[in-house]
Amino acid sequence: MKIFINYDFPNWNEWIKAERTSLYKANNMKQDEKTYIMWTVKEKWRGGYPVTLTIKPHFKDKRRDLDNFRMKGLIDGLVAAGTIKNDNLTCIDKIILCPVFDDVVGVEVEITESKKE
Repeated sequence: MKIFINYDFPNWNEWIKAERTSLYKANNMKQDEKTYIMWTVKEKWRGGYPVTLTIKPHFKDKRRDLDNFRMKGLIDGLVAAGTIKNDNLTCIDKIILCPVFDDVVGVEVEITESKKE
């Protein structure tokens, strides 16, 4: 299952700056992300668990750091939307992070049933 979320997620640097600015600003950022996803994503995972999430953030260029992409609000939003039932290790056992370089703002999420090893 593939989902595209048209949202410009703040990166870790922006998160840390917000956290230093105000006690509640960083948490409000995460809640905004979660709420946006909860109200815009309608897809529900109907396959088995655990799943693998392949997360593809879109970047305009290669000057950004891949390890600076925050996925906490994204995954919490998928749970809040009912897309996946939980974000613990019994439900998600692998996360793959793959950048996409183009002029699109947002992130693609692919949910697949994890292969039994």
